[in-house]
Amino acid sequence: METESPLEKTGAESLIARYRHWYAHERDASEKMLVMLESVPDEVRADARFARALQLAAHLAACRENYLEIFQGREAISPWWPEGVSLDTLQTRFAKMESGWSEYLDALSDTTLTQNINLEEGGYTYRWNIEGQVFQLLGHAYYHRGQISLLVDQLGGTTVDTDYVDWVFANDPRYGDSTG
Repeated sequence: METESPLEKTGAESLIARYRHWYAHERDASEKMLVMLESVPDEVRADARFARALQLAAHLAACRENYLEIFQGREAISPWWPEGVSLDTLQTRFAKMESGWSEYLDALSDTTLTQNINLEEGGYTYRWNIEGQVFQLLGHAYYHRGQISLLVDQLGGTTVDTDYVDWVFANDPRYGDSTG
């Protein structure tokens, strides 16, 4: 019985290598989320639930955009909860944001993951390390993609499974069909 994890395939002996691996899944899941949004029939796109699904997708992009800026010592650049989001802007926005994140993660090391950042929210300042916030962003995306999937389903669109395990099975033949 094999005991090697999917992370070992990528040489994930370091912590940052694990985050790079998980971010590859994140990019794939975001792409699938955008496909789900595109699948919503035109005749129901005026429904408030579609607007909410678009806002949630834009919120995911905004969080990634803003934390990329914050990690690099700059101010947040996007409204956290954008209003009036248009579906045709999301593909380009995600592509640009994901390119920036890939470059950023490629430059990080295990040591830089432990660096602290200061976050301001509701009149309070918090200190947290980069790793904690990167991990938060992963879980945050799962949460909101689940909401988007539910809304897409309610609107008659086609949902796609974005689970990590399905991505690993599809991308690593060692974990595919075990009957062969």
